[in-house]
Amino acid sequence: MPRFYFQVDGPPEELGIDLPNLASAKCEAVRYAGRLLCDRASEFWNTGDFMMTVADDKGLTLFTLQFNAVEAPAIRVSR
Repeated sequence: MPRFYFQVDGPPEELGIDLPNLASAKCEAVRYAGRLLCDRASEFWNTGDFMMTVADDKGLTLFTLQFNAVEAPAIRVSR
């Protein structure tokens, strides 16, 4: 079973995760990113940027997730 390494803000995690295939790694990356964004919400909204890179056991980057947050100005809509 292939091993995938997820990197956010620094070196990749040392242990990695064994997953059956690339599709599973993509799904896990979205889940993991969602948890991290929630756990680090104030940091994310302060910087507006989040990036996760996923590599294989040879260190080859397979894909990257990038999230950007932009707050809209408060506009009152009269009715």
